[in-house]
Amino acid sequence: MNLRRKISVIALLFSLGLDAQVLTLDSILLIIEKQQPDLQVYNAKINALNAYAEGARALDAPQVGGGFFMTPYNPMLWKADPSMYSNGMGSFMISAQQMITNPRKLSANEDYMKSMSGMETEMKNTMRNDIFSMAKMSYYECVLLKRKLSILQQSDELLAYLIKSTELRYTYGMDKMNAYYKAKGMQGDIENMKLMMEQEIQQKRIELNTLMDRDKNFLFEVDTTLIIKSYENTVADSSLITASRSDFKAIVKNENVLRSKQSYEQSKGLPDFGVKYDHMIGFGSQPQLYSLMFMVSVPVAPWSSKMYQANVSGLNYEIESLKNQQESFVNTVSGNLENLKVKIGSKKQQLALFEKIILPSMKKNYETTLLAYEQNTEELFMVLDAWQSLKLMQLNYVDQLQELILLQVEYEKQLEIK
Repeated sequence: MNLRRKISVIALLFSLGLDAQVLTLDSILLIIEKQQPDLQVYNAKINALNAYAEGARALDAPQVGGGFFMTPYNPMLWKADPSMYSNGMGSFMISAQQMITNPRKLSANEDYMKSMSGMETEMKNTMRNDIFSMAKMSYYECVLLKRKLSILQQSDELLAYLIKSTELRYTYGMDKMNAYYKAKGMQGDIENMKLMMEQEIQQKRIELNTLMDRDKNFLFEVDTTLIIKSYENTVADSSLITASRSDFKAIVKNENVLRSKQSYEQSKGLPDFGVKYDHMIGFGSQPQLYSLMFMVSVPVAPWSSKMYQANVSGLNYEIESLKNQQESFVNTVSGNLENLKVKIGSKKQQLALFEKIILPSMKKNYETTLLAYEQNTEELFMVLDAWQSLKLMQLNYVDQLQELILLQVEYEKQLEIK
């Protein structure tokens, strides 16, 4: 299959693809939210921690036992012997014991487990923000590639017209064949560029299908509408950053986890309680006896309190570290946002120059040259040069537009704007 036929087949497939389902960016993000495997991993972790929290207030299992108590090795001594004034010796004992953990310690443990679930939730939101940002970039790059394809398609149609016109003119000796071959070479270059862009569009589709956890070759079209937003005029203070960023909230939640853990460690200084009941069935004619004991732990003893006291002290330093991390985080994000605002404003100025001066001037130059060619006062070479310059500027404009859109995506990522 020659190159022209390959291009025709691809163009046909592309035209058929226009009838494929159109997926908006919002619908893709919704699918990612529901199906993305990495997010489902966090859902499982969160459910696990919630399940652990439900059992955090459980008490230790009771202990039961039975056996001989103060029983002679000689079984003859177990029986009562009136002649020896003996009621028998030994007994069979049944024992039950229950330790009761201090309720405040149970509450501290439950709070600790619940706080870990909250931190995982914010980490999931951070992962979602990263994935959404990747999806937006792939989606918008696909949109802009289609715009470039449209420019190339228009250029292809123009070259086809010029080639046909040159063939007709050459028949009547009004034009030169070297310009004709130059036009044919340019047409082949455009077809090659179209092939490359079709490949890039397919790669972007694969990236989006991967993020949606779908068949990688699932065919869909994108909504080519682009919305330019005025992020360069927004005010992003520290309160907006702390309210919107999940990774900042994760740091705060981590601090809460450490405080809950610290409370749990402090609760280890509280006493636990226990009760033990023993019932003795005496051998011979001995009466039945029982023993009832209450117990309390003494965790404040110096040899047992060092560990949890050291843990409490160490957690204070970790909490202090997280506070510094929060301050550093806000400072870094604030700087990133200000840089992005400057870049967005500058890029809009560049695009305005393209729209108001550069592209209109290049288009007017091309139209004037083409008109002169049609009136036989200009050569085809000049038309091709004017067209080439216009095409490159149009593609350059789309590149600049892509940079602006990706800056918008990065700004939205910084503030987790969907």
